Amino acid sequence: MEELNQENLMPAKMPQFLKVLCILSFIGTGFGLLAGLYNLIKAPTALEEFERVQELTGNMEGMSGGFMGNMMETARLSAENALPLAITAIGVNLFCLFGALMMWKMRKVGFYAYLCGQLLGIIVPIVLIGFSGVFGGLMALTAIFPIAFIIMYAFNLKHMS
Repeated sequence: MEELNQENLMPAKMPQFLKVLCILSFIGTGFGLLAGLYNLIKAPTALEEFERVQELTGNMEGMSGGFMGNMMETARLSAENALPLAITAIGVNLFCLFGALMMWKMRKVGFYAYLCGQLLGIIVPIVLIGFSGVFGGLMALTAIFPIAFIIMYAFNLKHMS
């Protein structure tokens, strides 16, 4: 049943800003699902590919510390956790897609599903890989968009039932 506007008993109109946010979320989750599926397919060979690249670069001997050493450690942890990261990406994007669909229907429950999805997308990689060095900086940068969308959706909660 659609929400009715109390003043003139007409169906509540979706704000343009909320419509744009939902469309952007549909696009983003579509790309995220495709990336997650691709990573799921590549996950079984991720560690082998990392080791092959490491052999080609000469194992980066003497790079145990510093920027390059930190990057190599992050790449190794990402390769070791490729399967759980891919599954997480798919799950997070499904949560966000469901949330965006519900918000498109002007339902508050969509905001909370979207919020859970985005928070899981930030927290799970940090738990699996850690939050240090290069990866920490990269995670902080990539968390900007989800946090911005959460805030923008929160401003639109007053229009949802």
